[in-house]
Amino acid sequence: MRHWTELDRRSVGGFEVIIEKSWEDMHPSECFDTSIDPSTGQPYWDTDDMCAKIDRGDLDWFIARARVMVDDLEIGDACIGGLLYEDARDFLTDGMGEDLIAEAVAEAQGRIAHLAQKFTLLAIKHSG
Repeated sequence: MRHWTELDRRSVGGFEVIIEKSWEDMHPSECFDTSIDPSTGQPYWDTDDMCAKIDRGDLDWFIARARVMVDDLEIGDACIGGLLYEDARDFLTDGMGEDLIAEAVAEAQGRIAHLAQKFTLLAIKHSG
């Protein structure tokens, strides 16, 4: 089971949006080009150094998700992985977090009419 840590909670368009992070399963070398730069003779990205910094806690390597809630019912979500920051909260202010939230809210907005109809039918079916 994956553990999620809350980074932020905010109201967006009448929805409650929860932004969380969890550890990233992929190795950084799966996301960063480790081939040798011919002009320097060094890797484009030094994933060994990245991993050492991740292990020391100097860098945060994570997956982020945004969950869109209405009365504790999740009606939309979005997720992105391969995130590397000195502080995971920086993800919330550099545009990436805003994009993730917008994607999750758009999904929720697309489901509202269907859910309203479904809940109305269930309410009629289960009313005395």
